[in-house]
Amino acid sequence: MALFPFNTNWPRRAQSDVPGIRTVLGAGVCYAPGNLAASDDDRFVVAVDMKVGAYALAETTMPEAAVARKLLIAVTQDAPGGNDTMGTLTIVGTDIAGQPLTETIAPAANTTKTTLNAFKTVESITGAGWARDGAAGSEDTIKIGTSEAFGLPDLLTDTAQVVCASLNNVREAVAPTVTVSATVLALNTVDLATTPLTGTPVKVYYWL
Repeated sequence: MALFPFNTNWPRRAQSDVPGIRTVLGAGVCYAPGNLAASDDDRFVVAVDMKVGAYALAETTMPEAAVARKLLIAVTQDAPGGNDTMGTLTIVGTDIAGQPLTETIAPAANTTKTTLNAFKTVESITGAGWARDGAAGSEDTIKIGTSEAFGLPDLLTDTAQVVCASLNNVREAVAPTVTVSATVLALNTVDLATTPLTGTPVKVYYWL
C-alpha cells in the first residue's frame, strides 16, 4: 500500500487548555531550491535600445530550471539627451507551479527595478507606450535579467511565518526580505540578506 506524503495545506486544529478555544497546528517546512547562482542582469534581454514591441529573448528559463525568480529590469539613459518616456513592459511566462503568469511593470530611467512576481519561465516581454526624448541622440537602453529574489512553493499569510534562511549551510545572521500572498503564489518571495548568491545551497525555513 502506497503512503501519501503529508499535506501541509490540510486544516489542523487542536483543543487548547481553554475549553472552547482551538489552536492551529503548524507544519515546519524547509524549502531547499538548490545551489542558486548570482543575479544575471541580462539573461533574458541583452542591452538593447528601448522600443515599442516584442523584445528578442536570449533565454526563456531561469538558471535553475525548477526555481522561480523575480526579474531585474535596468534602464540606462542615453547621454547627453533627456529621459525617454518609459511606457510599460508586459512580461508573460509561468510561475513556480507552471501556471500562466503575466505582469505589467513600468521601468524607470537610470534605475533598476524588479518585478513583483517570481517567474519560472519567460515567454515574451513586450514594450508599450515608449517614446524617445526629443532632445536625445538615440534611444535609452534596457536589459532584463534575473534578480536574487526567488519564489516559494507555498501560499503564506504572514511574513513572520518565514523563520530564517541559510546560505551554504550557514544560518543567515540577518533575516531575509519576505513578501507573502494568500491568493497569488508568485507573490510569495524571499530575498536573502547576503548578496551576491554564490552558487551554493540555499534553504528557507517557514511555518504553515
